[in-house]
Order: sequence, then C-alpha cells, then structure tokens
Amino acid sequence: MLNLNKVLIGMFLFVFAVSTTLAFGQEIPHGKWWYSRHSSEKLNLSDEEKSKLDDKFFESRFKLVDLKSAVEKERLKLDKLMESETLNEKAAMEQFKKLESARADLAAERFGFVMEVRNILGFERFLQLNTTFRHLKKKSAKKYQGKRRDAMGRYPE
Repeated sequence: MLNLNKVLIGMFLFVFAVSTTLAFGQEIPHGKWWYSRHSSEKLNLSDEEKSKLDDKFFESRFKLVDLKSAVEKERLKLDKLMESETLNEKAAMEQFKKLESARADLAAERFGFVMEVRNILGFERFLQLNTTFRHLKKKSAKKYQGKRRDAMGRYPE
C-alpha cells in the first residue's frame, strides 16, 4: 500500500510538472478572442485569418467534447476501484495510467490549437498575443486580488 501511494504521488508530480511546463507556452486568451476589436486591430487580423481561426476553433472544441468525456469516464472508473473495500493495486495502477493517458490526449488537443494559432499568426504576432495576454492577466489579478466571488462566480464591483 505504501509503495502504491509513493508511485501515485510520483506520477502525479511528474504529470503536474510536465503540464505546467506545457501550459507556460499556452498563454493565449480563451474563447474567440480574435473578435475583440482590440485584439483584432492590435494584431492586424485579416478576415481570412479570422475565418481560419474560427474553423480551427470549431474543430478543436468539437474534439475536446469527447476528450473531456473520456477523462471523466476514466476518473469514475478509478474512483470506483479506489473506493472498493479491498484495493486491487494492479488494476488501480492500470486505471490510473488510462486516466493519465486521457488527460494527455486532452492536453495535446489544447496545445494543438495553440500551434494552429501560432501557424496562422506567425512568430511576431503570436509573441505579441502572448505578451498582451500575460499583461492583461497580471492586471486583472491585481484588480481582484483579495476579493471574493459571489455565489454566481462574479466579483463585486
């Protein structure tokens, strides 16, 4: 039991370290940011580029629906194994590997969309998007630092 816990903790830390490293390169806004007048003008986006971004966004979101579902299903299976009175360590470890594989597939699709954005924008505008987004995130974090959200998840004015 102690070895299983060590292995599970080790695998979790490895996955966390890898995912945070990948996430660092994924500093782009969520949603259809290219429809924001500010972003569109600042990056000098053409109608053709916006159309390509729309297409790639739809393709990625469509895939993400199934990938998120797969993660949830694998998590439920692992929960069932871990909640049983007697623990089958081998089965739990195999299920954990399946869960991590599903999470990796989900992360790969998200990163794939970021690469598509990079291909459409090119190097300079992609860096500009990253820089702008990081700046806005920091600004927003300072604005709401220490404030609590209400029951609907909104910050008070």
